[in-house]
Amino acid sequence: MNETSAAATARGANRRITARRACQLQAAYNHANAWHPATAMDLSRRGCRLRLGEELARGLRVTVRLSQPSPTGSGSPLSAEVAGDVIWSRLEGLSYQTGIHFYDDPPSLLGLLVAIDE
Repeated sequence: MNETSAAATARGANRRITARRACQLQAAYNHANAWHPATAMDLSRRGCRLRLGEELARGLRVTVRLSQPSPTGSGSPLSAEVAGDVIWSRLEGLSYQTGIHFYDDPPSLLGLLVAIDE
């Protein structure tokens, strides 16, 4: 890491390497062997921001399930299931917002991202 990027990181600069896309996708996350409802507020190939009803501990491993109705209105909904780690969680208004960093980006996730852009 060069001095400029190290300094930016130290100041809390945006370290994302992929663009986020604003969305409101149906979501659920698996924690403690149970699925919990959530809403995805933004999404990228490497992570998402969820709105949910509880605070999640930083470093917690979760599986996130995302879905959106078919873009054409007919056919099966688009969906993806992706594993990741909680990187931040905070109370915002009446709900919690949580950032999840994904381990990988399966083709099903890429399909959702394309549909969001359409």
